[in-house]
Amino acid sequence: MDKNSPICPECADLSNELEPTLYHGSILGGLDTILANAKSHTDGGRVAYFTTDRVYALVCCRSREENFVTMGPRNGVQHYFERFPEQLKVMYSGKEGFIYTPITAETLKNTRGNSWESPLDVPVFLLEHVMDVYVEILKEEAEGRVIIHRYNEIDRAEQKEHANYIRDHLNDPDDAEYREFLYKHFSPLWD
Repeated sequence: MDKNSPICPECADLSNELEPTLYHGSILGGLDTILANAKSHTDGGRVAYFTTDRVYALVCCRSREENFVTMGPRNGVQHYFERFPEQLKVMYSGKEGFIYTPITAETLKNTRGNSWESPLDVPVFLLEHVMDVYVEILKEEAEGRVIIHRYNEIDRAEQKEHANYIRDHLNDPDDAEYREFLYKHFSPLWD
């Protein structure tokens, strides 16, 4: 299926009515609602997140046990930083994802940059089923919508500093859900 054609044909007209297009990436298929169960970056309340950036939605197609985001915008373009060897491939190669868009954006508010949030659950339809998230991210890179800073291109001192930071904060309560992931990929890099 073409990435621009909605899975829900009767919803095709809805996606064109929303300006801008909002995306929510997930590893879960078959969703009809995005629950407001994430923590807001603005006020700490519970929210449902969306983004106007498809690349960022793709990066969100990962399990909670791999909740390790190393991406952010600079000068209007997303930059993805690999913090361990082959990070992008390890996290996304061969893994499917699902990109949802809201049926209506009436409860969504732009909170910062490309981020939108709603304090209420948001009804959605499946906009796109991504068979291999890694392949799609590489396509986005080829189109210039993301710059990928591969691990072997990053200064060795910066690599070591980041790895040791992970080591020193491995037992932080906020990282409990993906502590095993961090240990597996960063412990070989520690001093």
